[in-house]
Amino acid sequence: MPLKIRIEKSFKKDLLKTQKSGIYAKNDWINLQNIIADLTLGNIINLAYKRHPLKGNLKGFEAIHVKHDLVLVFRIDSVFLNLIMLGKHTKVYKKFS
Repeated sequence: MPLKIRIEKSFKKDLLKTQKSGIYAKNDWINLQNIIADLTLGNIINLAYKRHPLKGNLKGFEAIHVKHDLVLVFRIDSVFLNLIMLGKHTKVYKKFS
């Protein structure tokens, strides 16, 4: 059974801010949607997206590089794909330092 998606308030804010910036192309948003769909279905994520567990204050979370400078931070539990943050690498990790 696919995971349900839980969207954190921080992710919503990040998504709106990142979309308004106009930095990313339509393809980048399609890639993000496809990655989220694959995560909910438990599909293997393409190695090009560099899925990896996080350390330190972010232990228990994972990250995927949608684009080299666009990072999705999430956590998966038995029922939910929790979308936590989205943004530039330095911005995302700065929030947790």
